[in-house]
Amino acid sequence: MSNKPDKKQIKSNIRQAQQIDSRLKAALDGEREELAKLRKAADQFLSARIQASLEAMDVDMLTQGKQKIRVSYLRSAGIQNMWQLSKLSRQQIEDLDGIGAQGATAIYDLTKQIVKNAKEKLSVRIGIDSPTKADDALVAALYCVIVHGQQRQQIKSLYEGHHKPLAKEIAAAQKAASGFSWFFASAKERETALAAAAALQERLEGEFGDLSLLEAYDGVAKADVTECYAHFRDHAADYYAALEKYCTQLPVAQDTKAGLPEELVAQIEATQIDLTGLKATLRSYQDFGVRYAVHQKRTLLGDEMGLGKTIQAIATMIAMKASGKHHFMVVCPASVLINWCREIQKFSDMEVTKIHGADEEALLHWRENGDIAVTTFESISRFELPEKFKFDYLVVDEAHYVKNPAAQRTVAMQKLLAKTEGVLYMSGTPLVNRVDEMCFLVSCLQPQLSARLEQLKLVSTAEQFRNELSGVYLRRVREDVLTELPDLIEKEQWCELGSAEQSIYREAVASGNLMAIRQVSWQVPDLKDSSKAMRLLEICENAKEQGRKVIVFSFFRNTLQKVCSLLGDRCSQIISGDISPAVRQQIVDEFNAAEPGAVLVSQVQAGGTGLNIQAASVVVFCEPQLTPAIENQAIARAYRMGQTRDVLVYRLLADETIDERMLEILSAKQKEFDAFAEDSVIGDLQMQSDTSWLTKLVQEEQSRLGQQ
Repeated sequence: MSNKPDKKQIKSNIRQAQQIDSRLKAALDGEREELAKLRKAADQFLSARIQASLEAMDVDMLTQGKQKIRVSYLRSAGIQNMWQLSKLSRQQIEDLDGIGAQGATAIYDLTKQIVKNAKEKLSVRIGIDSPTKADDALVAALYCVIVHGQQRQQIKSLYEGHHKPLAKEIAAAQKAASGFSWFFASAKERETALAAAAALQERLEGEFGDLSLLEAYDGVAKADVTECYAHFRDHAADYYAALEKYCTQLPVAQDTKAGLPEELVAQIEATQIDLTGLKATLRSYQDFGVRYAVHQKRTLLGDEMGLGKTIQAIATMIAMKASGKHHFMVVCPASVLINWCREIQKFSDMEVTKIHGADEEALLHWRENGDIAVTTFESISRFELPEKFKFDYLVVDEAHYVKNPAAQRTVAMQKLLAKTEGVLYMSGTPLVNRVDEMCFLVSCLQPQLSARLEQLKLVSTAEQFRNELSGVYLRRVREDVLTELPDLIEKEQWCELGSAEQSIYREAVASGNLMAIRQVSWQVPDLKDSSKAMRLLEICENAKEQGRKVIVFSFFRNTLQKVCSLLGDRCSQIISGDISPAVRQQIVDEFNAAEPGAVLVSQVQAGGTGLNIQAASVVVFCEPQLTPAIENQAIARAYRMGQTRDVLVYRLLADETIDERMLEILSAKQKEFDAFAEDSVIGDLQMQSDTSWLTKLVQEEQSRLGQQ
């Protein structure tokens, strides 16, 4: 160490260190100001939305009530809509020509009620296709809060790790930077000053002096609105979670309790959970779902598809681990095994052990090390756990897969259930067929309910049903908890068969070949003669022009092969039942990264469950499916939390074919399901899993065409 300090360099180092320290402190202190800006932007957004809603309401609305209000006097005064009227006081209304005190009071009170109703019905949905200035300001403010919030975690660690020792180093190094102080300093003081200066130099050459984090932080505030919207599209769920957390004036949070008894709700909300380690912000309904699962221990989460059951399950396991639990297992369909592993790694710091088949090595690793084992329904019947081995929590995805008591995988599941106290069954469609299946699932979770299950079938009201199952079954639907979701627009695309299509169709009907009948329009040698293919081409071209991506579903692999030949390079590899989960996820990843106009093609049952494909906002079905649940699951791949664009669903249907009758029957089946799953009305619903009704349908079609 030189005895002659480089005063100029030391002064420069001190100045630089002080600047960095100050910038780190300012970044930490900036959160309050950013939240204030966010709330101001939220207020402006709310006002703009209310104004737009009221401007769209004609003053004629005043005439729809029991009171006889003449709006002609309002129009004469230039008042055409409810927004204009809402800006007037009672006295100002009375001052208008032709309106007396009594009429003014009636108009004023009714206007207040209409404004109140408009506020209550307001949907907090950030526009992305045609954003307003209020949308721009809100997204920009959210962008700063979210991205800076993530950066502040690193900044806080950096600041707290360096601030105190840095202050001591600067104070000591000052003597080496000052000629006067240095001249009068003792030998020991000089040694201390030089050591501090050297430590300061070393600190600046390390992570403390790396300005990339601060430069990235400063860059956030300078981001243009296009960059903000791009980030919003990729992280929409985080944006709405932030709105719900910080902007309570916005009607984002809804009733998430699903009609549960007040006493139980109070117990759930009082349940303490520690979610340290969760790398996501839960929505209020998700937080309630986690507390429900923790408190009730063995439950069925029946949230509608797209509401984030996976993140609730991960958060529940994190909460369990924080309470001292160690071993968790997820059982899921093979098609989503990879997705589960990725989601756990993405949103938690827990170790994931993937268990395929009778993989004893992986099973032993999990038993010794704990955290989360992820396996499949097929695998649980192949591996054995020691008789005395118990684990802490079991998550079963798509729990309706184990609804048949006689099935091998159900028997294997029963063995697992006996080895754990905590269980979370998950299914967006727990009642695919009959009420009996729901009752069986419930009995697996809470056997004490078994004695009441037979009586349960006789319950006739929603309230009674909810009360009976409130301790085990929690279900929320999209429209109740995700008010920000864009519109779901479903369109029936009726195609008129050409002569070539009609000829092939009549032959298929005559043969009684149901599979060929269902592929009407796709069997022609030249796709130019296929009315469905030509309509699909138009849909895909329009989607590209609108900057959208498309998912095409069909039950039939050969139909999808023809779709690929029609659309060419814009198509992905076909997702089919024989594609491994890893390859399936790779296909989805590539689709998500592709340019607008890209098309994902998938067999409906292979790609219709477990995958998150919010990058797509157009869904096309090449033919009607056999149950409403199949279509609903497929639509939910795109129409789910995080989706920022209206989702367009097209059903390609052939006029004067079996498609018409199938659509009628499916509509009836959907009404049956809705009556039970949504309103919880019990009845012996004859939603059969077999396809015997199709045989009758074919016979009817043969008769219609004069082939019998």
